[in-house]
Amino acid sequence: MTTASLVAALAAAPADRAQADAGDFIGGAIIGGVIGHALSQGQRPRTTGGTRVVRPGIPATQQGRETQTALNYFGYNAGTVDGQVGPGTRSAIERFQASMGYPVNGREFASYQFDFLMDAYFWATNQGGAQQTGLRGQSLLYAYRDSLQGGAPIQSFQPVPQPMAPATTVIVNPAQQPPAGQPAPGMATASGGGAMPNLFANSQPRMSLANSCNAVMLQTSSNGGYVTLATMGDAGQALSEQFCVARTYAMARGEELMGQISGLSQAQIAEQCNGFSTMLSAQIDRLSLVGQAELVPEMQRVVAGTGVAPADMASTARVCLAVGYAQDDMRMAVGSALTLVALGEGAYGELLGHHLREGFGANARRDLAVQWYDAAISSLEQGSTPAFMPGQPERTPLLRGALMRLQGGAAAAAPVPAAQPQPAPNALPTFQVNQ
Repeated sequence: MTTASLVAALAAAPADRAQADAGDFIGGAIIGGVIGHALSQGQRPRTTGGTRVVRPGIPATQQGRETQTALNYFGYNAGTVDGQVGPGTRSAIERFQASMGYPVNGREFASYQFDFLMDAYFWATNQGGAQQTGLRGQSLLYAYRDSLQGGAPIQSFQPVPQPMAPATTVIVNPAQQPPAGQPAPGMATASGGGAMPNLFANSQPRMSLANSCNAVMLQTSSNGGYVTLATMGDAGQALSEQFCVARTYAMARGEELMGQISGLSQAQIAEQCNGFSTMLSAQIDRLSLVGQAELVPEMQRVVAGTGVAPADMASTARVCLAVGYAQDDMRMAVGSALTLVALGEGAYGELLGHHLREGFGANARRDLAVQWYDAAISSLEQGSTPAFMPGQPERTPLLRGALMRLQGGAAAAAPVPAAQPQPAPNALPTFQVNQ
């Protein structure tokens, strides 16, 4: 089997075939790439003198370990967690596929299947799902699936803040508590003095992006795979699929960078990212108010005013983007994407288009979303480095086609209100990543 038959459910290709090298697969297609690479070797483990020899053709990856861990957690018995996707793991994948109603083939682990498995595992272990339901194994996985198909809603759990130990590898300017006399959370200061009530300050949280992506992927499964340029009938479904693919890719890239940060636990990294997004609060709010052409220069002034090296700022933004998506903190994700665009990585503007179109971390503004989509796609068409799925050139035409359909059905863009640039914060928390 050649690399032409490597299986990955990629954005712009059918879920069962893609032309790419296994090294390009990460995020939404990581396991498909690992399995495809393993199968392409066409060999099995061998033994010599009673000693097991691990076939070098199967790469041991963090993504493979995560898949095996999640399969074992839900009772599918993938065996030893070693990161090597061999026959035992493929058999576990087939049992998982059969129980979820997916096409059963351990050699074809589409990204919507992987995304569902990993999001369910994160919900069960990090968001309190197992404790909340009292279920275990496959019953716990079914409960998560049923909630996405219209069953009882799953509550959104936030991680409990952990005490932060002193760190020497991070530049920190923690968010300050409001001074005495300032409005408490849920109250905004009006220009005439006093506090303006917010009747929705204590309202129930909106549907999480993680749950939304699982609902999207269930629809993808029902459709028989991802929307392609040739099969596109619903531009909204195509863009939602790409949002979820980009989210998974961003999380995987951020997790890689986290492993290069010295002296901080994951809880401490998350705490610093909270400070990062807090200090960008004004610019995050303005995403829903002003156009792309106005906000990008503002963000560039903010970033330049921090005095932080661009490479460190970019690495920090990628880490916080991953943390934001992992914790369903959409403001953190938006602030991180804005930072990366300001640093010249225009492809990340796609994320801002998705957030504005679907209303995650911003008000739903399709007119403004079109501006961010167009700028990001134009950047890719002019040869900029893709932020997501770099091995798939078909993805850019798919995005352009979906955008054209979106514009064709949209009303004329509303006028964008003018506003004065917001002052830049004095400093942003940044991570020094050991490259």
